[in-house]
Amino acid sequence: MMAMALLRTRDAIVGAELITPEAGTPSSLDMAGRLERLDGDHRAAVIAGELLEDISFTFEDYTPAETTCRTATVLRRTTDGDALNASYTPFAEITRPGLAEFSAAAQMVANYAELRADRSAEIQVQTQHLIPFFASIMPMEPSRAPAIREALFTALDMATFVVMRVKLALGCPRPTQFTDRIQPMISCPTHATLPSGHSTQAFTLATLLSLLQDPDAEVQPDSQLYRLACRIAINRTVAGVHFPADSAAGAVLGIQLGRYMFQRARAEITGSGELGHASFDGSKFTDGTHPRDFHYAILNEMTTGADPSASFPVAKTPVRPAPMWGSLAKRAAEEWGQRWS
Repeated sequence: MMAMALLRTRDAIVGAELITPEAGTPSSLDMAGRLERLDGDHRAAVIAGELLEDISFTFEDYTPAETTCRTATVLRRTTDGDALNASYTPFAEITRPGLAEFSAAAQMVANYAELRADRSAEIQVQTQHLIPFFASIMPMEPSRAPAIREALFTALDMATFVVMRVKLALGCPRPTQFTDRIQPMISCPTHATLPSGHSTQAFTLATLLSLLQDPDAEVQPDSQLYRLACRIAINRTVAGVHFPADSAAGAVLGIQLGRYMFQRARAEITGSGELGHASFDGSKFTDGTHPRDFHYAILNEMTTGADPSASFPVAKTPVRPAPMWGSLAKRAAEEWGQRWS
């Protein structure tokens, strides 16, 4: 109806007159300015492309007996060279547990089923939505913080892109493949289990929001943001679809992705951003001879060096600026600075 109405209106007021076009003027907006004018989905595609074009992967330790790899490393492009002569450096390395470690942890997953009735609402909502849980901790209503929320949706997409590639390479089995007594309360995803995608996403969001408040913040496992990330991760074990090791691996990967995204924006905004290299070794994620659980106290051990399964070295190297992502992050930082207005 609208199309027909517009067609008839043009015929009535334009008729068959000759058109004299304007000469036009060059654009006064740079790429970041033009980016703001795009529809949200197109803007998201540009920003995700910019962030992903600097990421690569290596997959190691294939054995003749297995078609999966033992270690997946996420790399980022260094500041050396140009696009045709790029070099890369690791920023997250994930090593899978063996089948014996997964099998031993199946009883722990089964024990978590006792919490399902209590956490049912959370678990079901979190299959689709994570940001509202973080928005209950920090003020970021849609009308007052659109850039912050857009940045978080970008982070969710980034985490999915990266974690799915790592999952595919490591090919780790789900708890339900070890016993028919787990009986998950939600549909079990068809992709591999480690790292947990929900854990990766939750820790990416927690890290970005923590750095939004304090650009030099370290991981504070007892903070509300990281407690929430831990709970979201643990809920996937309660649901029966993930092992605790999956959550731990996702925590390391998510923290590093959050830092990667923040530092690339920081390099664009301030001219200086640096990132280190973290790792998780699932074969060491044990409590003596027993499988290990995951919660915020364990996260504290992992990030402080007290847990041998995780490493967050202090050494850092510069990251490349990301102009498009940086323009969104700058607007997000401005919104945060205006939260009292």
